[in-house]
Amino acid sequence: MAEPSTLSSEPYVSGSDEDGTIPEGTPDREAARLEVDALLSTVIDREAGDPANAWALAHGMLAKGADFVATDGRLARHVLIDDFLEATAVPRRPDKVPSFPQSRGAVRVEPHTDLILKTFVEVGLPMDAPLSDRPGAPTLAALVASSQLRFEPVRSEGASLLAEPNDAPWSAQAWCQANANGAPDAWTTGTAGDVTLEEVSAALLGTLERETWFIRQALAEGKPFEKKKQGIFGFTCGGAHLFQGVEACAAKGWPKTGDTGARVAVLVDLYLERVPLETRLVEQTIQQYPGLAPLLYNQDVKFLGHLLEGLGKAERDGLWTPTADERDLMVSVETRLLYHVLQLEKLGVYRDEAMDGLARNPETFQFYLDLVGDACHAWRGLRVQEELRAGR
Repeated sequence: MAEPSTLSSEPYVSGSDEDGTIPEGTPDREAARLEVDALLSTVIDREAGDPANAWALAHGMLAKGADFVATDGRLARHVLIDDFLEATAVPRRPDKVPSFPQSRGAVRVEPHTDLILKTFVEVGLPMDAPLSDRPGAPTLAALVASSQLRFEPVRSEGASLLAEPNDAPWSAQAWCQANANGAPDAWTTGTAGDVTLEEVSAALLGTLERETWFIRQALAEGKPFEKKKQGIFGFTCGGAHLFQGVEACAAKGWPKTGDTGARVAVLVDLYLERVPLETRLVEQTIQQYPGLAPLLYNQDVKFLGHLLEGLGKAERDGLWTPTADERDLMVSVETRLLYHVLQLEKLGVYRDEAMDGLARNPETFQFYLDLVGDACHAWRGLRVQEELRAGR
């Protein structure tokens, strides 16, 4: 287990004292928390509320809930259904089913399969009510059924059930959470393959275990591990979504066999063991390449925000009870996140005109998307931690 002392709660700041103390004038932690809450809330409302950016709208909903409003005044969920939903052909079916495209022209809609569906389920939309006021709008139950119908399992001997493991967490999470509200735990896909939620969730859990095995092995041997895009480091957001998919399914009791709780507990330990490595790499790289500070500070925000969100959910759902040392580590993680968000603000990155410039430039557009999505996950992660503290 990573010791709290391995993570400094202070950020690297150009011109800071050699002992790493926070420069004079930096707000205290509580003041920083309030300032960051307001700052990220503004960024989310302004940037994730763009009705032309479906991906951002889904992230805004994830952060602020089912009633998140787009900047044109419509509910984000209505914009997504009315402006982006399409009818998709399915093998061996004469009719088409509703689904979101991966993209529409240059606009990203759902670059990860079922990202929007997962968001709808996670924020608690009802299963049987129309998803917008538009005549003929589908229900959430219809979208779940469409997703399950379009799933294509791999049945080759010795192969994973999941054709693209890095693209599977959103679908699996949606199915596990929707099952608690009446969605089926077994179905037949359009390719005539029968699938069960048990095997899907087991495959997802097995994937996370395989992709983090090198960390577990290094720890068992008392050796350090590196980050070279291997295993979990090659997954979207460093595997944070894979972890959250596994956590969401485990919280609903999936898979039902194989001692899921104990296995998830090990995966939480491995996630925490990444903290010293990830944060140290950011600090070292900023000192070597100070001109990349905005990118690197946000890389830290990405990792830490997702971790606060994912592990916060694991604690909330009863899958993890942190020790005193682990709780101290989480406080350090949160403090570091707060100050690095403030560093980004100090650099002017979150300002309206700066983000508009990033969004308009094809060379910086991905950084713009990272800033928006990571602001949403960071804000949600901070809120989950705040809710946990209130309940203790």
